[in-house]
Amino acid sequence: MTLTRRRFLTGAAAVAATAMGAGACSSPTTANPGRITLWHSSNGLSDKVLAEAVTRFADKKLTTSKVSGELNQRLLAALSGEAYLPDITMIGDGISTYFSATDRFADLNKLGAAQDEPRYLPWKWQAGRSPDGFQLGFPIDIGPAALYYRADQFAEAGLPSEPDAVADALSTWDDYFEFALRVKDKLPGRYLITDTKMVFTYSLAQESQKYLDRQNRYLADQSQARRAWDRAVKAFQLGLTAGYAGSAGGEGVDRLAAWNTGKELSFVNASWITGNLKQSAPDTSGKWRVCRPPGGPGNQGGSFLAITRYCPDPQGAYEIVKWVLSPENQAAMFLELGLFPSSPAVYTDPQVLAPEEFFGGQATIEVFGKIAEEVKPVYFSPWDISISDTYTDELTNVESAGKDPERAWEDARTAVERLLRRQGVLA
Repeated sequence: MTLTRRRFLTGAAAVAATAMGAGACSSPTTANPGRITLWHSSNGLSDKVLAEAVTRFADKKLTTSKVSGELNQRLLAALSGEAYLPDITMIGDGISTYFSATDRFADLNKLGAAQDEPRYLPWKWQAGRSPDGFQLGFPIDIGPAALYYRADQFAEAGLPSEPDAVADALSTWDDYFEFALRVKDKLPGRYLITDTKMVFTYSLAQESQKYLDRQNRYLADQSQARRAWDRAVKAFQLGLTAGYAGSAGGEGVDRLAAWNTGKELSFVNASWITGNLKQSAPDTSGKWRVCRPPGGPGNQGGSFLAITRYCPDPQGAYEIVKWVLSPENQAAMFLELGLFPSSPAVYTDPQVLAPEEFFGGQATIEVFGKIAEEVKPVYFSPWDISISDTYTDELTNVESAGKDPERAWEDARTAVERLLRRQGVLA
């Protein structure tokens, strides 16, 4: 059974009751009647690009609104009450949540999106399309994953330290684990792996399937999740994880300190953590490098823009979306905010290829761009975030509380299937 429109709206109504109150339906349908309103999250789009868009599209009376708090909850509330709705809205990588309610949105294919599709990564464009072909989302950014590592520490250990050499030496997860053991032997007290969650998350991101197929049918054997689980458990049992499981999403004070002290010498993560690394460990500038991750390409995160059906000028709204997310503006947003472009044309743009002092003169977009172009298309279901959290919570129990890994796996599977039964996906 798929997520139905009725079930979607029932859930949205519950959010609306809390977020908006009972009088919502008597309110204006759009947030700013007579204007085109665009909702976005903080740092989700460039303020500079949006300011230019307001001037460029003055005839459309474009108004941009930075939503404080959880944009998704506010959008669900507005959709349920059909009140104070944006004309254009940002939607995260959980866009499939809205596939059961496409009657609330404009099909971008009818506005000319098919002509623009070739300028963007095929797998990312496909992620914004419902199983029946409704193009709901126009891609903003992506989160290609790479291996971040301390080149100075690798060299100190007498191991490969140049990006190409490291990528060759660590082409598989088993290679990575063996390499980590060698580093621990030569540099006691240093770690190459954040926690079990990191291994599970980025190993699964390299698979061609996750938990459900595009028809929202549960993949019962969960072999891809089991492979990621077993790798995560192996890393822990070998003593390779740094012990930051459950610590503020892996970005607690202890971990940030480890970036500065050199305790954590490497980690696999998406491109969007680059800004956090630079901000949190400025004194390590010049010592870090990035390269292809063990196991192959994968993606974690990324957003879209969508147009609601309540917009009085959907074609005009599409022209705004198309301009804001043009390759030229994606390059500007990468330089300003680190939003990794969904348009491959940006990866060879001279303005983004400047050497980065923090990464020892690397132009990291070259590394991330090659990875992004090799990512496998994969369906992200409405329940993937909850399912992933269930698995990684149990991995934390293994890592931090000593729970038996097999018992933890079975408990995670039971909890996932219970969730999907409550949602009507499983009988």
